[in-house]
Amino acid sequence: MASPLSGAPRRVLFVEDESALRRTYQRYFSTRYDVAFAASGSEARRQLEDFRPEVLVLDLRLPDTDGVTLLQEIRQSRPSLPVIVTTSYVSMEPLIHVLDLGHSGYLVKPFDMEDLAARIDALG
Repeated sequence: MASPLSGAPRRVLFVEDESALRRTYQRYFSTRYDVAFAASGSEARRQLEDFRPEVLVLDLRLPDTDGVTLLQEIRQSRPSLPVIVTTSYVSMEPLIHVLDLGHSGYLVKPFDMEDLAARIDALG
């Protein structure tokens, strides 16, 4: 889906440490969106500056930080950036912390890629 203002594909940054899932995202979304990937919090910070995404898909478990901490940082610098949180946590406790941080929804792994695409597309 195109960005509302430019007609260009929406820029989506996927922050995910699992390489198999990053490859799945690449295969599934590369023809639909302008995509970039980060496997860690430090890579995500760089990509936020270099790639300037319009939507962020953020895994809560990262090797060098947790997604909640990263989301807190993002809210300081880019408070209006839509963020879809993904997690493999069975417990909802980590999500309770995220709920106050202005995310745009969450998905529990495993999830359907078309469901994620619909959520990205709904962001506007």
